[in-house]
Amino acid sequence: MIASTFFTSHLDRKNVGRRGRRARCTIAGQCADGDPYTFRLLPGSATPNANTGGALFATAAPRPSTFRPAPAVHFRDVEPSRLAALALLLAAAIWAHYAFWTWRLRAQPREDELLFGETRDGWRVALGRRRPKGPAARPVPVLLVHGIAANRLCLDFGVERWSLAAHLARAGFDCFALDLRGHGRSRPARRGAPRGWSFDDYLRQDIPAALDAIRAATGQDRVLWVGHSQGGLLGLAACAAYPERVAGLVALGAPVYWDVQDRLKLFARFGFLLAGRWNRFLARMLAPLSGYLHLPVSEIAINGRNVSRPVYRRVLANVVENISPGVVAQFARWISTDTFAAADGALDYRAALGRCRQPALFVAAEADRIAPPAVVVRAAAAWGGPSAVVRFGCAGGSSVQYGHTDLLLGVHAPEEVFPRIAAWLAEQAP
Repeated sequence: MIASTFFTSHLDRKNVGRRGRRARCTIAGQCADGDPYTFRLLPGSATPNANTGGALFATAAPRPSTFRPAPAVHFRDVEPSRLAALALLLAAAIWAHYAFWTWRLRAQPREDELLFGETRDGWRVALGRRRPKGPAARPVPVLLVHGIAANRLCLDFGVERWSLAAHLARAGFDCFALDLRGHGRSRPARRGAPRGWSFDDYLRQDIPAALDAIRAATGQDRVLWVGHSQGGLLGLAACAAYPERVAGLVALGAPVYWDVQDRLKLFARFGFLLAGRWNRFLARMLAPLSGYLHLPVSEIAINGRNVSRPVYRRVLANVVENISPGVVAQFARWISTDTFAAADGALDYRAALGRCRQPALFVAAEADRIAPPAVVVRAAAAWGGPSAVVRFGCAGGSSVQYGHTDLLLGVHAPEEVFPRIAAWLAEQAP
């Protein structure tokens, strides 16, 4: 390599070692053919000149880097066709998950027959019937009514062990589990049937239709009522509205008063978020995770640790239903104002408790956050007829703490809760 006619040198102080202060000398130049070169003298070596032969090394000058960072990809830059394809794939995955787990966790009803009663405003409400299996049939049929955001399967579960209707049928009762409008197998009977409704519509339309259907099937004018949560509230109101049709009542977790449920008051304040249009879909999507995922909202309605995982999964996949905005609005008003009355003021359901004369059994769960024991005891005290209160939880001698829904579906409910209900009903219909 032939050097050009000039040399430039400088001290490269950026690469000085940590243990010494000696600089490394760099001599840069240009070859005759135009290529750049660099001579670097290692620390401690002599400067290259005619008199010394220092340790001289030649290295090629580094070429400039050609790396360029990739430009950021913005969502708006993605082709619409690709976005549509991604959306289609996501929708297909969601549908496949929903369809598979709905099929995989399906709890097939085991009723003896399915009856229907038609309401005056154009709905057909379904009644799953369990005929008596005992040695002697009881004279009075039993009407079982589900709670809010549920259907008849919570009272006649596809898993026989947790079916209260099946247990009562074995005790000799003719049982009818009701699907209120918009739930389970109930459907509009004709065009123009209302698509929105409230608690008052359940009481004024669905209950008379169900009672008439039971009378047509059995010849009996009166029923013994077993209701859970909202179904218990309907039973209390029905005793006042139709006293000649209800012979007795079992109200499980029925919250007549709302002054101690702080979490419910918070939900009522933001009730628009709980309109319930997506309840069924979300429950079925989350069903595979039940037992692993405990959400604060679900803990209000059920003590998940008192329900076996297979049952919990089937509850989410089969029992949970959407809620009509009218029902949500009426419950939100009750919770916010601590009242229990018809929206049009025609009947104050709470005030009517004192005028009822039917025998009633009030069932409370120690860990119930919707109908705490104190609320249930107050309702029993306000009742005008003979009443009794039974509490399920460790303090009352139960094996576990019971929550709101596990009164029906708890691990030991078939041995601890169901026999108490059957025994009380047997006393009313010997």
